[in-house]
This record gives sequence, C-alpha cells and structure tokens, in this order.
Amino acid sequence: MASLICIKSKSLSIVASNIFAIIASTLSLISSVFSLINQHSYTLDYLVGFPFGKLELTIDPLSAFFVFMISLLVIPVSIYSIGYLKSEYLEKNIGLLCTLYHLFILSMLFVVLSGNGFQFLIFWELMTLISFAFVIFDIKSTESKNAGFIYLLMTHIGSAFLLLSFLIFGKYTGSFSFSSFHEASNLMPVSLKTVLFLCVLFGFGTKAGIVPLHIWLPQAHPAAPSHISALMSGVMIKTGIYGILRFVFDFLSPFPSWWGVFVVFIGITTAVLGIIFASSEIDIKRILAYSSIENIGVILLSVGASMIFYSFDQTVLATIALVASLFHSLNHSLFKGLLFTCAGSIVSRTHTRNIEKLGGLIKFMPKTAFLFLIGSLAICAFPLFNGFISEWLTFQTLLTLYELKPGFIKLIAPVVASLLGFTSAICAAVFVKTFSGIFLGIPRTHQVHHVKEVSYSMNLGSGILTLLCFLIGVIPFMLFPLLKNAASFIVGLDSSSNGNLQNLLTVNSRFILLGNNNFASISPLAILIVLIAGFFFIYSFSKIYGSKLPVRKEETWSCGVTPKAEFQHTPTGFSQPLKVIFSELHTPESFYHNYIYLPIVNGLISFSHKIKPLQSGVLQIYLLYIFLALILSLAWIKL
Repeated sequence: MASLICIKSKSLSIVASNIFAIIASTLSLISSVFSLINQHSYTLDYLVGFPFGKLELTIDPLSAFFVFMISLLVIPVSIYSIGYLKSEYLEKNIGLLCTLYHLFILSMLFVVLSGNGFQFLIFWELMTLISFAFVIFDIKSTESKNAGFIYLLMTHIGSAFLLLSFLIFGKYTGSFSFSSFHEASNLMPVSLKTVLFLCVLFGFGTKAGIVPLHIWLPQAHPAAPSHISALMSGVMIKTGIYGILRFVFDFLSPFPSWWGVFVVFIGITTAVLGIIFASSEIDIKRILAYSSIENIGVILLSVGASMIFYSFDQTVLATIALVASLFHSLNHSLFKGLLFTCAGSIVSRTHTRNIEKLGGLIKFMPKTAFLFLIGSLAICAFPLFNGFISEWLTFQTLLTLYELKPGFIKLIAPVVASLLGFTSAICAAVFVKTFSGIFLGIPRTHQVHHVKEVSYSMNLGSGILTLLCFLIGVIPFMLFPLLKNAASFIVGLDSSSNGNLQNLLTVNSRFILLGNNNFASISPLAILIVLIAGFFFIYSFSKIYGSKLPVRKEETWSCGVTPKAEFQHTPTGFSQPLKVIFSELHTPESFYHNYIYLPIVNGLISFSHKIKPLQSGVLQIYLLYIFLALILSLAWIKL
C-alpha cells in the first residue's frame, strides 16, 4: 500500500504507512491483553500451501506477553517515524522502506506466535534478513556494509545451532509441531538434553547479544535508521529471550540446577562487560547498543534464578523471578526505545553521532534534552521510573537464592547481587557522561550552532515512551497481573500454589509488597506523594520567607578564566578513570578479535588446508562422497 501511495506523494506514503502500523499494533495490543487476562491458549491452523503447508499460529500467555511488548513499542515508534522519515529519508526509496518496516514488525510477531519449528525458522530467518536490509540501507556507507556482513554472519551461525536443535526434536517426536515438543523431554537422555540446552542458549543468545556473541550488535544498531534501532534493541533482541524461555521451560524441563547457575554466570558476565564497553564509547548509538547488551545480562540473571528455583521445585519463587525477567524486558523496550528515538532526533539535527562534537544542546533542543534525561534516569534504575522497579525485583530474587540449601548457590547469590550493584553504578556514570556531553556546557563544534528542535511527531513519539516510563515506575501494580499470568504459565504453577504467589505478590493501590521473610516491600506511589509534598513545602517556604532575605545575583565563578569550549571536560575525559581501571577491556573489538575470534578463524584456515587434498578434482571421488553422504543420512534416519 505504501509503495503504491508513494507514486504520488512520499510524505503521504510515510503518514499512511505509519497510521496502518499504529492501527494494527493497537489491535494486536488489545488482543494480547485479553489473552493474558483470560490465560487461554489458542491454536490457529491455516492451509496456505508452499512453503508453509499448514500455518500453525499459537497464542498462549507467554507469546501474548511478547506480542504485547512488541505492539506497545511499535505504536510510539511509528508516531516518531512520521517526522523522522520526512526529515531524513525523503530522498530515499520510501516505498521500500515502509514496506520493509511492516514486514519487520510482522516477522517478529510471527516468530513469537509460531507453533511449528519449521515455520519458526522461516520467520526467524525473515526477521533476520529484513533487519539486515535496514542495517545496509545506506548502501554507499562502508560502515553499514561491514556491519551488515558481521550481523548476517553471526546470526546465521546462531541459526545453524537452532536448526540442529529442531532436527533433534523432530527426530524424537516425529513432528516439528511445538505441541509435540513437550513430549520430547521425557524421551531424551540427560546428556542429549544438555547438548540441546547449550545449542539453544548459543542460538538464541546470538540474537539476544550475550557476551561473547554480541559483536554484531554495537555495529548493526548504529548503522540502521534510528526508528529501526529502537525496534531492534527494544524488541527484536528479546525474541532471543523468548526462545530461551520457550525451549528451556516448555520443551526441556525438568533440568538440573547447574543450567540455571550457568545462565546466571552468562548474565552477570554480559551485564558487567556490556556496561564497561559502553563506558569507553563516544558514539551515542554505540553507547546505547552496549547498554542493551548490559540489560540483556540483567534479564538473564532473573531467568537463571528462576531456573534454579524451578530445579528445586520452588515454583512460586521461580514465578516471581520470571516476573522480574519479563518486567525488565518490557521496561528495557520502553526506555531503550525512548533513548534511541532521542538519539535519532539528535543525529537528525546535528548530523553526527560523536558526543565529543556536541555540547550545549539543551539550549537549542530543550524538549529532546528533557526526554533524553528521563530515559537516562529510567535506564539507571532511578526511583519513580520503570527501570528501578524491575532491577529492584531482580536484586530481590538474587538475594533470595541465598536461602536455598546448596552451599555453592549461597556463595554465588551475594556475589552476583554485588556485581549487579557495581553494574548499576557504572551505568549511572555512563549516562551522566552521555547526557552532560551532549546537552550541557558550551557547544564544542559548529555542528551544534543554529540547531533547532525536531518536529512535533518525533517529540510526541518519544513523549509517549517517556510517559510510559514514568507511569509504570509509579503504578507498576497495574501490569503485575499480566506479568504474573505469563510467568505462571511458563513455570506451570498450579492453582493450589496460586494463593501462595498472591501472598508474595500482594498488590494494591498503595504498595507493591513482596511479603513473608524473603522479600522487602516498596511503594513507588508513596515515594511520589512524599516528594510532591516535600517540593510543595519547600516552594511555599521559599515564597513566604525567601522574599524577605537579601538576594545578590552573580555569574558562576569560572576560576578567573573566560569560559571557552576547549576548557571544558570532554566525555572522554570524564570516562578516563574507567578506561584506566578497565584498560584490558576498554577496546572490546580488539579483545574479542585477538583472544576469541582470531584463534577460531586461524584454526578453521589450518583445518581447511589439511582437508584440501580431499578436493582432488576427480569426478569419481566426488560421486563417492555423495554416496557416503547418502549412506550416513539413511543410517541417521534408521537410528
């Protein structure tokens, strides 16, 4: 439709395309909420022919939650896109861009709704290829082409592991339907289940961006258009989290506790290294991309804790841990979508992603500065914003691991919680550097002068995300029933335990109470009321008594030196102590290139030279290879 409208007017094409996206996303948002409230599972079969055959779509509380998250982010991003595309891409092929945008959203929805392994891989590949097209959309840019190559390479390596997993499941069940995969766990030996777990973690972890499989993410996200970066970072990488939850809890349970410990280790490693990498960056979109890696690590911490609780039959605690994981997934999609849209506004006006070349933008783009500040507070888990609640729940679940009997779990619980606190502190430093480097002080280059605020639709889209970050931070209990239903479904919490869960997750209009002796309680709404009352008291006191005091206005003391841009602390200078402390890690590409990927590449090259004699050039030898491959395939099928 957008392509047809584009023939007459590109502006009309942009508006029509995004309005259709908003309408469709609103409808899917409503349907996902109904599914979560009713806790029903529906399977829809459509005979569509080649290549799908019978299309199986299943919506249950877990997939409904991810549909909810995708749809909720698409609505404000589509509003933002109207102004963004008009200002940045009006000279490009708008029809193609709008068509790919809709297909990208549809592919993500089909990934989480697929009820068949074969179809899942098709939609997974479609999602990858469309996002790859966005990464290389600026085809003249060498940076975009290199980022696209690495993205395609890494995600297809992950897809190969997923394909192997599906083939093994299909062999044991005789079907690729997810409904039959439930039975596979009881048919497989424990060793094979462990291999499948590692394959699933590697395959989906590549898309999620876990360390050390993350190298595509900080290159692909900056190369894509900013509204696509918001969707890629906000929801696309969460399809990896969906895959891990679906396979581990739904298809591979029961499982040993060390699986959960391993996921916790992966999570804390990803969180710590991701934010350390972000601390040395000066590219605004790369900073946000690395912080997405950190937040994936935080999400995996709760997933791993839930797996540990589940392996010890603590289903209520496992459900609460999953609530924390799903909640942080949703919160991250909102505040990261907000930050990427604000980054797009900044780049749109200044034409640079280098924060060293900015400064003083708060005078020229005050609305964008305010919106970016709220996003920074939310991602730093500042109270009254959504990131605080989900990270607080994550801390609670990690500390509760200490009450389990095994000694090694008692040891890792406080250590991991302490490292998470360290990660939060580094995150605060990173976004203080980022915000101050962009918006405060004096403009450091000519690119900031004569900059104007972005269009109304761009600020409106970012503003809706800002409002959601604040509302969820103040009244998070509105979402807890939906989160609880999704988590209860995937853990398999029975109705008899639901009362215990309700006691632990007691929610009303004043408090979020995580009760008993295991959890603490907090009331964001009460905190807001106290702050408003305190502000009103201070304001009234200053009005009544402040006017009676003598006031003298002077300029801020600048050490006797005339303020100049070159005298300011730069973002690099601000983060210099962190770069010194983490000197071995502040160049992550070199670290992983030298110590992980380069040895693998050299090993593959050496192996290729050794097997080179097999390529003899003799036709009879190649026919023998084909014959042997057929024999092995028949033997595999027979087994």
